[in-house]
Amino acid sequence: MALLSLIEGIFLTKLKKERNGGNAKKNFVTDKSGKVSFSSAKKGQAWSVDLIVALGLFSIGIVVFLIYSIDFTDHNRDVYENLFYDAEFMSNILLSEGYPVDWDQGNVVQLGILSEGKINGSKLDEFHNIIGNGDYESTKILFNTKYNYYFFFSEEMVLHEGGVPVDGLGQPGFDINNITEDNLIKITRFSIYNDKPVSVYLYVFD
Repeated sequence: MALLSLIEGIFLTKLKKERNGGNAKKNFVTDKSGKVSFSSAKKGQAWSVDLIVALGLFSIGIVVFLIYSIDFTDHNRDVYENLFYDAEFMSNILLSEGYPVDWDQGNVVQLGILSEGKINGSKLDEFHNIIGNGDYESTKILFNTKYNYYFFFSEEMVLHEGGVPVDGLGQPGFDINNITEDNLIKITRFSIYNDKPVSVYLYVFD
């Protein structure tokens, strides 16, 4: 932007000078010594040189901008592809029975929250306990991801046999009502919770 502003300034300055001098006589000028010059030709030459320089700078600016844009787009595409791949993988693991099928925080190998096709409240409790004990990073290892995550339901999530309502589970401090992350993938799945159909939302972000 600074380069384009510079070019625009050069162009407008020269244009203003040309307009201010537009009423000047465009013929031969003789000084006291008898030397003859043609002032309009000199102005035209100066204008041509400045115009060439401005166009050159403008061309360089366009090339630099295009190179930067291509690199930035490729980087963003790679990030979103990786996020999407991990989000799909994590959602499949999450909506499974996990391993072992009756896992708890002491023996869990795979973090699945279902039992017999329904969301199991006891497994949600165990999941919550792992994060509550400060082991959120270990859950990322179990999900085989480097990205952060957070999941919640369309219905209120209640833990410990109806005693503790929570917004969701995942990265501590994440607020679904105030999302500030730039790179974020949302996955929606469906399941049964407390004998009711619910949407399960998984957010995976950088």
